[in-house]
Amino acid sequence: MIARALLGAAAVTGGLLTVTPAAQAATGPECPSTVDCTFTPAAYDWSSKDHSNPNAYGVYDPANRPADGDSIRYIVIHDTELSYAHTIKAFQDPAHGASANYVVRASDGRITQMVPNKDVSWGVGNWSMNQHAINIEHEGFAKNGKYPDALYESSAKLVRYLAAKYDIPLDRQHIISHEDVPGQNDASQPGQHWDPGPYWNWQHYMSLLGVPQRKPSGAPKTGDVVAINPDFATNTPEITDSDGKPLPKQGANFVYLRTAPDAKAPLLGDPLLHPDGKPGTTKIDDGSDKAVTGHRYVVAGTSGDWTAIWFGGKKAWFENPEGRNTVSVRASTLTAHKDIPVYGLAFPEKSEYPAEIPFEQSWTPKPLSWTIPKGQSYTEVEPMQAANYYARYDKANVPANHTLVRGSTVYRLVDFNHRYAWVKESDLR
Repeated sequence: MIARALLGAAAVTGGLLTVTPAAQAATGPECPSTVDCTFTPAAYDWSSKDHSNPNAYGVYDPANRPADGDSIRYIVIHDTELSYAHTIKAFQDPAHGASANYVVRASDGRITQMVPNKDVSWGVGNWSMNQHAINIEHEGFAKNGKYPDALYESSAKLVRYLAAKYDIPLDRQHIISHEDVPGQNDASQPGQHWDPGPYWNWQHYMSLLGVPQRKPSGAPKTGDVVAINPDFATNTPEITDSDGKPLPKQGANFVYLRTAPDAKAPLLGDPLLHPDGKPGTTKIDDGSDKAVTGHRYVVAGTSGDWTAIWFGGKKAWFENPEGRNTVSVRASTLTAHKDIPVYGLAFPEKSEYPAEIPFEQSWTPKPLSWTIPKGQSYTEVEPMQAANYYARYDKANVPANHTLVRGSTVYRLVDFNHRYAWVKESDLR
């Protein structure tokens, strides 16, 4: 699913870029030779007749990654919720407000690149992730599932190529989905997208990437680190659409989480998704109670066939007889020595921006209502230095356009709940 970058744009360290939006067409698409691939430029133009607003443009930002210091660390998997042709057409409309670097066709795996990888596509509605990511849209509809083999295979070839080119680890902490990315603030969490959804076969996809998930290694113990890994072929939980209507059963990539080790216990809720305090639901777009394949968690307890993990500040239980829904993994972990704030952005402090850049209050590093309570443990991915890649439309001629603003704060990306999120290193012991 496509999502606008809510904070506007961002681009290159110092000075005005001379990149033209269609420059990539001259050299061809950035694809492996083993796939059918073409280049069609996404729109880079004013999005309205009001040319006085330097932020009224679309749908990506020229940059020079990673040479400008803005590293490419993540590949984000999406589905389109539109046809292949309509998705390409949408990204050619500057008023659309969203884009991706690539679009993959379902029927035969044909790929269209639309944003050069050195540039920043507006893909996940989170600027700290967009500026470090390559976004790939896959033709399909999340509630339908049944993504074709041709799509998986072509996409995997592309991801292997990109991972090798940009030195991106081939794991679920770097090959992520739109649903893994948090909203930038409390208000944006409920509307943050959840594609490609529960019917995306992560087991098959990671195998195509050359990193198949190991087989279950037995029942875990408290303190172990496990990756979620239900058998996609046989894991067919009840799922309803966003209106509560049952969807046809098919393989799914998650396990349901409950408040106690009992199949009749309420599903886990989330204070930002369920502010009324109600439990989670079986709705396909409700991520409060679903732990997805590849995510890594610290075991918080066991009871018979049930395993508990620390998840979103709570102890969350799921059925795991003999450890069949998990694999033991090695991962760096953190244990909170106090209640630790959780952030949806990894931005510099206000004092660290150049005077030429007009500071926006939405850039203020403000904690979400999520926290890591004292005593709980979570896995971490890697450190990230605070940064905000500032940009406005080239033709607006604003001062300090295309500047990468770096801050002194170091954040850590952690596997918090159904999404990744950031904590400040300074809050850790």
